[in-house]
Amino acid sequence: MIYMVLNKKKIFLIIALGFLLSIFQIYNNLDKYDKNLVDPNGTAYHQMIKADPYNYLNHGSEIKKQLKEGKNFFETGKEHFSKYLPARIAALYYYITNNELHDSTNKNKINLNIHFGYLFFQSLFYFLSLVLLFYSLNKSYSNEICFYLILFLSFEPTINQYHASFWSESYLFTLIIVLTSLILKSNFKITTFLLIGIFLGLVTLQKEYAIFYIIAVITYFILFNRKKIYKSIFFICCGFTIILTLLGYNNYKRSGSFYILTATSKLSLLTHLVRPVINNKDNLSGSEFYENYEGDAAKKWLEENSISYSEKILDNNDIKGPNEYRSAITNEKDKTRYDEYFFKRTLNYFYNYPIEFGIHILKKSIHFTLLNPFHIYSDNNFISGEVYYYSEVHDKLIKYRVLYTLFIYLICLIGLITLVREKNYKLLFFISSSILFFFLPISWIGNTRNFVPCLIFISFLFSFGLNEIFKMFKSR
Repeated sequence: MIYMVLNKKKIFLIIALGFLLSIFQIYNNLDKYDKNLVDPNGTAYHQMIKADPYNYLNHGSEIKKQLKEGKNFFETGKEHFSKYLPARIAALYYYITNNELHDSTNKNKINLNIHFGYLFFQSLFYFLSLVLLFYSLNKSYSNEICFYLILFLSFEPTINQYHASFWSESYLFTLIIVLTSLILKSNFKITTFLLIGIFLGLVTLQKEYAIFYIIAVITYFILFNRKKIYKSIFFICCGFTIILTLLGYNNYKRSGSFYILTATSKLSLLTHLVRPVINNKDNLSGSEFYENYEGDAAKKWLEENSISYSEKILDNNDIKGPNEYRSAITNEKDKTRYDEYFFKRTLNYFYNYPIEFGIHILKKSIHFTLLNPFHIYSDNNFISGEVYYYSEVHDKLIKYRVLYTLFIYLICLIGLITLVREKNYKLLFFISSSILFFFLPISWIGNTRNFVPCLIFISFLFSFGLNEIFKMFKSR
């Protein structure tokens, strides 16, 4: 009993230290990078809030303004081209604090010294989720396994760098950890299954391709929880359906069209996969396929279907490809039809050139697994990822990333061997199926940031591997 109390104290100390380190990182990043700068073209930008983070916060600011004006929640916002939840989280923060993202005297500048609370709470929720994870696992796994698991999740830099940034990953990790805590509990109630479904839905709102993860979770319960199989499937689906229905209803009230999948889930295949493969196959220039082939196809489809679109919006873009034509479409219902058209075009490309796409996906998937503890550092110090990738800093950091990745994966390999030897097929299935469902839908892009959610599940392999290593040293 005394040993258990001491072990809990060690766990809570680790979590507390991880949280304090995260707060220090938040303070340090804001102190250095909470600044408005001007790029070589004379355009203002914020060092930390740019690209996707700017889109999330800007959309959230618009939603907050609409709510303050008395607009119904389900009618607020604009089309969710990408993730649904990040903008809503930002809107909640701005609404509670009554802050404005943009400077009232200069809309091109972002207000400074207003976002410490935003980053503080996303970090706080993450470390509270680790407390929940510990309480869910401490009855089923040894004290050592729980200790190494919490240690990894509290301090692993690839994960923890995002708590001090405006990217959407931190809340995604929190939702995944809460969901994992519910799935791996030692006992279940009906409310547990309902909560699993709800958090599956919330994970989907935070990362749209996670909509398929419910397949892995239901399969897990079919294989390892046969006594309550029908109850588990029914209530998981109920919780999941509740969240997605709210999403679809919001889209319906705002646009008149009930839909769940965002446009990015359909058009990303064309822009990030088809475009480089066809460019390489036909030896085309960077924008030739995108603008001349697909851009012309977009214009033709709009004209043949008598779709209303804004010429003014098109004129503001130097390149006129599928995304630019889509942004010019006036009616959101027409945009969903447009997305379906290009999704079918994408499938035709896959059918016609399977070998070329297979080779490209394999290369990108291998690069996808390379860990990058320096992403937020480079994001804060370079105006864009494209500039960073061609810099000397990127080349210098690659060797450290490779060594760190090999170190982590070596320990995880030992953990994998240990689980196989112990015939712990239940945990093995959960880990492997979870990694696959967070890997396969997005690995073809090759962006290592999108691999980080897999580290939440890989942390189990790491904890078993590290425990095995220390056991070997003790035996000697």
